[in-house]
Amino acid sequence: MTATDQATRRAKAAAARETAERRQRRRRTITISVCVAAALLLVGGIGFAVQSARTDTSGALVPVGAAGSDGGIVVGDPSAPVTVDVYEDFQCPVCRAFEEQSGDTIGSLMAAKKIKVFYHTLAFLGPESERAANAAAAAANEGKFAEFHDLLFANQPEERSGGFQNAELVHLGSLVGLTSAAFVGAVHKGTYGDYIAQVNDAASRRGVQGTPTVYVDGERLQTNALTPAGLNAAVAAAR
Repeated sequence: MTATDQATRRAKAAAARETAERRQRRRRTITISVCVAAALLLVGGIGFAVQSARTDTSGALVPVGAAGSDGGIVVGDPSAPVTVDVYEDFQCPVCRAFEEQSGDTIGSLMAAKKIKVFYHTLAFLGPESERAANAAAAAANEGKFAEFHDLLFANQPEERSGGFQNAELVHLGSLVGLTSAAFVGAVHKGTYGDYIAQVNDAASRRGVQGTPTVYVDGERLQTNALTPAGLNAAVAAAR
């Protein structure tokens, strides 16, 4: 993934965001840093517990690009020396703040072939999250995960507001060239629901308790390191 590709996909996400903002009722401004946002959540006693509603998920259909039946979607050069695991929920406002603050840094590190990223799409904030994660898996199956990932965060609805309906997800997909019958069908049918459930189960077994959670070569980053400087330092140390 080149720097030009990164710029193009970010530009598309920004344009779509402008359109979506007219129909969203967002009142909170998510411009605070990830560390401050996470601290506020903890002080307020709000905990994000990873939950998996389904455990009998044998035979789950796995999208192209996934690292196994319960693994993340791999983005970047597979031969890159450092592995980064990112756990996110598309409905999580702190995840959006993380992407706004550090997404370009991750993209630059991938473009420089320093890292490959495993995106673990969690769905613990309700059916909206499940629909978004399923659609992202469908996008991955057609080689468009990175673009669609950015677009979902750019158009994130307020938590548990009934957003990310299938029709909206299909529309968002069309903005990045996802117009095939296979993609549309997978969105409406929830084709990758069992895969998403297994990803959630695997995250729980690993001890992931909230989002965003980031590991660099197996080492979990502290909340105050979820910044461009923190990511660059962790990747440099891992190499």
